Amino acid sequence: MLINIVYILLALLGIGFLIFIHELGHYFMARKVGIKVEAFAIGFGKALIQWEKDGVKWKIGWLPFGGYVKMAGMEKQGPIEPYQIEDGFFGKKPWARIKVAAMGPIVNIVFAFVAFTFIWVSGGRDKPFSEFTHHIGWVDRDSDLYKAEIRPGDEITKLNSRPFKNFNDFLQSAALDNQALSMGGYEIDYQTGQRTPFTYTFNHRSDLDGVIKAQHIASILNPAQYLLFKQLEEGSPMTQSGISKGDRIVWVDGRLVFSHRQLRQVLNQNTILLTVQREGQIFLSTIPLLQMRDLRLTTDEKGEFDDWRSEAKLSERIEDLLFIPYNINGDGIVENPLSYIDDRSQSKLSFEPPERIPSAIPLMRGDKILAASGKLISNGYELLKEIQTPVSLIVVRKETEGKPLNWKEADKDFVASFEMQQLESILKSIGTGKSMTRAGNLTLLAPIKLIPMTEFPLSPEQSQKHQEKIAKHKKNIEQISDPERKEEAEKFLEFYQNRRTLGIYFDDKQVTYNPPPYVLFSDVFKEIYRTLFALISGFLSPKHMAGPIGIIQVMHHGWTLGFNEALFWLGMISLNLGLINLLPIPVLDGGHIVFSLWEMVTKKPLKAKTMERLIIPFVILLVALFIYLTYNDIVRIIKSLF
Repeated sequence: MLINIVYILLALLGIGFLIFIHELGHYFMARKVGIKVEAFAIGFGKALIQWEKDGVKWKIGWLPFGGYVKMAGMEKQGPIEPYQIEDGFFGKKPWARIKVAAMGPIVNIVFAFVAFTFIWVSGGRDKPFSEFTHHIGWVDRDSDLYKAEIRPGDEITKLNSRPFKNFNDFLQSAALDNQALSMGGYEIDYQTGQRTPFTYTFNHRSDLDGVIKAQHIASILNPAQYLLFKQLEEGSPMTQSGISKGDRIVWVDGRLVFSHRQLRQVLNQNTILLTVQREGQIFLSTIPLLQMRDLRLTTDEKGEFDDWRSEAKLSERIEDLLFIPYNINGDGIVENPLSYIDDRSQSKLSFEPPERIPSAIPLMRGDKILAASGKLISNGYELLKEIQTPVSLIVVRKETEGKPLNWKEADKDFVASFEMQQLESILKSIGTGKSMTRAGNLTLLAPIKLIPMTEFPLSPEQSQKHQEKIAKHKKNIEQISDPERKEEAEKFLEFYQNRRTLGIYFDDKQVTYNPPPYVLFSDVFKEIYRTLFALISGFLSPKHMAGPIGIIQVMHHGWTLGFNEALFWLGMISLNLGLINLLPIPVLDGGHIVFSLWEMVTKKPLKAKTMERLIIPFVILLVALFIYLTYNDIVRIIKSLF
């Protein structure tokens, strides 16, 4: 709690500092060109501290957002027009006024570049690998993207015909560009190393707000990440698996794993890794599982399974047990593939295409099952028993050791760390009686039995939080108006409630992101420009913009991640402040620059009444926008709490 208060205070001080240097720029330039400065204020509202020096009243207000430098002649004094006050702002020549108006934004822009330079000199920022990878970590199985044969592990190299930077750039383009998004890259076969080019264009819906469009794309496509073991939940089935802190899960039941979301999908597909002998050849086969209640069994078959259940000493009811969709005899030999699956159960056999999973090999009549999840079996009841423990995992030992990777080399290291030759050595040995549990940095863990969330041993406090989370999801779903998004949310909630879990927490690997300061400056500048254009064009709703409270939250989050991260956000906010103030809007610095340019062209100063008519409506709009953004900040906070 105390550290959070400290971070909030640091955030307030940081924003106050940006306003201070902005107004200081105006102050020094005004003094330099001979304009009399009457007051210098940081913040609004009642003064917390105030003093007077050299004829200038200095003040710090209790509300830290905003500030001003009050110069002589900014307001009409009786019958005298502002431009008639010799040492006043409008009494100076247009070029002098332009320098004063521009100096505040220029100071903010220069500070941003200085901040980015300091970050570069000090070694950059440590960021999660998933923020900068080009590799896909998960694809929604029901999406058109999945139907286009794009899979986890594939690489994105282009976005709208320009080089692909990272998934943040991906979501920015979806949110800010009112056009169809297209991407190009390579489908990768990690077993053979073959790379096949692909292109894909997302369906463009011009009726959707930019942020909603980005959220939709994020709901069907996630970046790759390292699955570094952090800690276990109490009651986790991984307790006896042999996993150690810092291990990285790379393989589960015949599939390489590229992200946490893909791992959840794999764990909930109900499959079993079998070691099979066919005509003298031994191979691994990943086969889908069904509950017995989904199989059409004869009375004799039910009796045989009941005998197997007794011999295997299984306490579950027959209909609750898992089994493969094949008729297996007592010696573990396949007799009839897919001979007794009913129509209703057929739909449950959702399975990825064989060409992207080397072990997705259907069983044939006469195949002999030698092992299930690496455990040797010699008869039917042993197969039934071992099938109830369906998950095998391979990890890279101590993946967290060593310094953070450079972001440019991170993808190369990510692919290499799968160690395909060593992985192949372990896989060839599984279920042969001479299983190899170590090869290179890879380790085969002991098979585990997954626990559904409905049976997970949660404490009363955890159970309450779980129920509150479900209730929150349901409430959010009710508020979704878009039918497609609502259906996606309902599908996810059903999955979330019934999912099977390892009971494990993961970390992503850190990479060092340190581009030259001019690159960082250019990227932020482009993002600001694109955001403003999207707002003006109506593609992006202003309700998604951060107001004063949102800016404090961003700065608070930056401080929690470290000084360089906080400095980056300070630089980004400073650049925003500088550029926005240069917009040709009467109430902003850019408006005063336009007034001065108008005077340079017409050779006539604007009268006070004319300027008031131009400025006052924009002051009202600015205050309204301030209130609107603050309201949306508060609404977002409330929604996150309930």
